[in-house]
Amino acid sequence: HASMRQRIACFSAVAFAALLCKSSSAFEADETDWDSGRDKFVATVPVEHSLRDNEFTVRCKMTYSAPKHSGVSKSKRTVSVSIDPSTFSVSDLQALESLAAAGKHYRVRLPSDVNKADTSPKIVASVPACLLIASDFHEIFRVHVDQFGHIRGLWYQTMAVACPAGRLAVPTSATKVVTTVSVDMDARGPRIAVEPVAKPAEGEPGEKGKEPEKSFFQKYWYYIVGFVVLVMLTGGDDKQAEEEEEAEEDAEDRATLKEVGSSVEVDKQGGGGGGGGGGRGG
Repeated sequence: HASMRQRIACFSAVAFAALLCKSSSAFEADETDWDSGRDKFVATVPVEHSLRDNEFTVRCKMTYSAPKHSGVSKSKRTVSVSIDPSTFSVSDLQALESLAAAGKHYRVRLPSDVNKADTSPKIVASVPACLLIASDFHEIFRVHVDQFGHIRGLWYQTMAVACPAGRLAVPTSATKVVTTVSVDMDARGPRIAVEPVAKPAEGEPGEKGKEPEKSFFQKYWYYIVGFVVLVMLTGGDDKQAEEEEEAEEDAEDRATLKEVGSSVEVDKQGGGGGGGGGGRGG
């Protein structure tokens, strides 16, 4: 029986570990499944710049990528933004040089909503034109976004922090711009309080309500039951061993007492015989 209990305990432990592994794999799949292409929303919008007063032209493209169903999973979903490489033509460089000579700013802009790139208001950022030339055309975009496709802010900077004195050396041939992009995610705002909707009476048509959230025991009852059974099975052998050990000790005590009783009886018999012999002698 003890061997059978040990086998059952081992089997229960293996089954319990298998359940834990399966649950962990399912949880990890839920956490990372959104990263597949079918669960992503991708939008491409123009990045515009101004090299002349009040005139914006398309410089390159920005790609916005986010999960389709934001806010419905426990996973840590993120938004990514990338900007295509761009090159300044000779005419662009000449226009940029004129801006720098006049002490004006070089401006860039993005749509505030990637879902409505043509009609949404624009977000504009700028730096002194001389800084872009002084940095050897190294620029930094920092885009503030949310998970719904809204661009909340744009921070634009070059690697140079001050314009040098004197005339700037502007390249005489087409020049590539080195662009670095970083993304800041806006936190989700508080929910708006709304009036509760009355539930339809029993028998009336209505939308099926969401399934109520399960309690901890309802979610993991099979783990708890398996653990309890495992403890009971492993604990039963220990209890039986203790009972057997106590029975052996009791048997030893009874045997010891029996031996002591026998020796006492023998001593009494021997003492009585000696006394009788002495009486006859007197």
